[in-house]
Amino acid sequence: MPVADVAAPAAFADLFESQRRRALRLAYLLTGDHDMAEEVVAEVFVRLYPRWQQSKIDDPGAYVRRAVINYVNSAFRRLEVRRRHDRASVPRLADPADAGVADRDAVQRALLVLPVRQRAAIALRFLDDLSEAETADALGVSVGTVKSQVSRGLDRLRELLDANQEGDAQ
Repeated sequence: MPVADVAAPAAFADLFESQRRRALRLAYLLTGDHDMAEEVVAEVFVRLYPRWQQSKIDDPGAYVRRAVINYVNSAFRRLEVRRRHDRASVPRLADPADAGVADRDAVQRALLVLPVRQRAAIALRFLDDLSEAETADALGVSVGTVKSQVSRGLDRLRELLDANQEGDAQ
């Protein structure tokens, strides 16, 4: 694509529309907070625009995913304090009769307990439907690291969800 076309605001708007939803989902899974996810994605696209104008991005989807992960990782210390507060203040569901909502709530809470690398690997593999190689590329790690992070993360999720079910049964 010629530089003039790439730099056009309409082309960037098209990129934004095509990548925003996936970026928001990933940011939400990494942060556990809708508002923070919106902020992360907005900041990523603000930082992306100058590089976009210079035609320095070969794969915009991969670039956006990596930028979201990097942004969240760099702000992880601040986010951890906020996530702890948010997890403590999330109200329990009043009516556990809706098992689907209760299950989603339990999985979301369990995901937020995982370390960010495990959460990112699980989000990219299963919720963003990337292959192990694509996930490794997005995270900047080896395929073996993706496998171990996913395995450990899933094991920890099972433990947390089992403990949650035992606690609900009492």
